[in-house]
Amino acid sequence: MKSLFLDTRPLDTRAKTELCLTEDILMENAAAALEERTARFFEAGKNCCKEARVLIVCGSGDNGADGLVLARRLKNKVLGSVMVEPCVLQVLPPKSSGCIKQTERAKKTGVEFTDKLFDAPLIVDCLFGSGFHGVLDPKIEELINALNGFDGYKIACDVPSALDCAIKGGGTAFAADETVTMGAGKIQLYLDGAKDYTGKIYTASLGISDAVFESGFKPDAMLLEESDLRLPSHAKKNVHKGTFGHVAVVSGTKPGAAIMAADSALHFGAGLVSLVSRAGAPHFVVPYELMLSDKVPDGATALAIGMGLGLQAEDYAPYLELINNRNLPVVLDADMFYCGALKSILAARAGGSGSAAKTILTPHPKEFAVMLKTCGLADVSAADIQKDRLGFAKMFCTAYKDIVLVLKGATPIISVFSDAGFEAFFNPHGSPVLAKGGSGDVLSGLLAALLAQGLSAKDAAIQASLAHALASKKAAQKISSYAFTPSALIEEISLLEKEF
Repeated sequence: MKSLFLDTRPLDTRAKTELCLTEDILMENAAAALEERTARFFEAGKNCCKEARVLIVCGSGDNGADGLVLARRLKNKVLGSVMVEPCVLQVLPPKSSGCIKQTERAKKTGVEFTDKLFDAPLIVDCLFGSGFHGVLDPKIEELINALNGFDGYKIACDVPSALDCAIKGGGTAFAADETVTMGAGKIQLYLDGAKDYTGKIYTASLGISDAVFESGFKPDAMLLEESDLRLPSHAKKNVHKGTFGHVAVVSGTKPGAAIMAADSALHFGAGLVSLVSRAGAPHFVVPYELMLSDKVPDGATALAIGMGLGLQAEDYAPYLELINNRNLPVVLDADMFYCGALKSILAARAGGSGSAAKTILTPHPKEFAVMLKTCGLADVSAADIQKDRLGFAKMFCTAYKDIVLVLKGATPIISVFSDAGFEAFFNPHGSPVLAKGGSGDVLSGLLAALLAQGLSAKDAAIQASLAHALASKKAAQKISSYAFTPSALIEEISLLEKEF
């Protein structure tokens, strides 16, 4: 896992004041990281010419200064077999002391400056940094749109310019192929609204290790990495099916959803999986390995409910006593978020002053908005939530101690408030193929399987979310995005152990 911060400026300030890293040192290291990515571009042979211009678009602050240092470092440099010629488009007159100083240095080095916009094999965005908030000047917005329309490969310095505008206001931002962020990971880069602007994200050192740079600062969240995946272990030999837990999945008015959840639980280590349906429920065909029952088995070690359950009281009422049983780990999904008894369920299962029941909730933004209103926490829309996903997640988790929230989205956020305080984990590894009905049902099955096998709610949420995302990436390499199905996802999950 890597640390993520809402604001890294205090870390930069400490590096200067306490660690005596001058502004020049920080800028040289930032530019060195940009130079390395520039070299990778040309050394990969993405430009076949012997000479190539690099357009570096600079603003008036320290982000612009980083671009000016890059231009100076690239002047008359051969990368791969290409003679690189940097050209600076200084959109705004330099204001910060660093930008003023680096402008003078670049000019004395012979760097070309231009006032004309043009396409180039490589375009580097050094216009605005992570501190920019507010409304874009129409001329700057026009410039960014023009840059986005060019064919050149695009690199953003620190964050794509105007990213905050795009996330919160629906405006435009620089659409990078990759982003080189400086010093420490920034939460802003991993929000859903940033997905179409950041490209691949690289975190660059500013001349000291992550541990030293981040020392004394508590991360606001953690970024999950592929290497964090821990799959269910069946290594012990003296075992039986009961060793690996018994998942009960409640089926309702749309049984297909529950079947997918049950099937995914079976493919993720659960020893037994029962599909529970009431008398008179729709007829359906299920995999032979699943057991059918008209009630939740006494030996169940985890319950998953809500997937295709139905929105009427009679759909969930028979299971309320079980859901309120604090000894039974529970995954709540989909229709359970519209349940009239939801607030009392959460109150019963939250930690409070006692030990908490293992509980995981998996809403998408619209369902989460309904939850917040039902619980009396906020009356907001899904769009409002998307503008501040972490903030609303923290609001909910603080109100319901120890209940684990998996807020779905392009980058799911797993969060919980416990005795250790508020914790959040961003999972950036999913694929757009997951935007298809049934994918969330598969996740619920994975979560229930891990709860049944004894994992804590937090660990189950992290590992199930990672497996779900990584399997989707593998599936996307084999199947056209439009042809992807949740069944293909389940199949790919069963192969993860061979892949990672």
